[in-house]
Amino acid sequence: MIDTKIYTFLKVAQYRNYTKAATELNLTQPAVTQHIKKLEEYYNCRLINIDGKSVKLTKQGKLLYNYAKFQVANEEQLINQIKKVETPIKIGATLSIADYYLPNYLSSYLSNYDELLYVTVKNTESIIKMLLNNELYCAFIEGIFDKSLFKHYEFCNTKFLPVARKGHPLEGQNVTLSDIHKYPLILREKGSGTREIFENYLYQKNDSLLSASKIYEISSFGIMKKMIKNSNAISFMYEEVARQEVERGELCNLSIENYSIQRPLYFIYPNDSLMKAKNELFYKKMMQ
Repeated sequence: MIDTKIYTFLKVAQYRNYTKAATELNLTQPAVTQHIKKLEEYYNCRLINIDGKSVKLTKQGKLLYNYAKFQVANEEQLINQIKKVETPIKIGATLSIADYYLPNYLSSYLSNYDELLYVTVKNTESIIKMLLNNELYCAFIEGIFDKSLFKHYEFCNTKFLPVARKGHPLEGQNVTLSDIHKYPLILREKGSGTREIFENYLYQKNDSLLSASKIYEISSFGIMKKMIKNSNAISFMYEEVARQEVERGELCNLSIENYSIQRPLYFIYPNDSLMKAKNELFYKKMMQ
């Protein structure tokens, strides 16, 4: 059972306003103030700072907010389990994985196991936030994440390659990053795993996106590939994403001097997730 003072704290943090929180909770404002005071006494620290009409969480308050949200969501799951309410496995997946890697795994899984699945597709940054808010139970992601917060398994390892149209001026040459920068670059939006990988690669080469002549941000790989086919633009993506187009002779992989990126794709879930046993069983069954 979650302490009512925690619910009060969450509402104050949500609205950044004591009066609105009191109205939402059907409490008096002094009662809301008292709840916050009791929490601060218990944790022996300031949780909320009030500057005029501005209500802000302290660093300690932000920690409690993230923890409390997760515990409230876990409480809901616990109640559902007690009531034996069947809930779907809420899975997150980044775009590359959802469209080009996950279908084969899930098709095999669903042909063998009669379970409900709910799949959300977003970029890496969004998926991580949803996991920490317990909006998802587990996820298949690419890119960089805090491994201290998540139990993680490497379910696949794949090449990250430069892609251009067949017949591109740079095809068949051993080119440099300077050569690449002369042509438009197509990237996913900020927060996506593939963009983060490419930006980190440039950083390691003492380079950045500022060197590119032009950058297009596209969130759809389908649109990206069509643009590449009909222009001299270049993009970077996982091998499986453009495999069919390369095999059909519509796209090609460019050769960059001293370039080699092999990246793992991960299955992850929060370390303190109440759904740990269910997540582990799901992953074990899927990988079979």
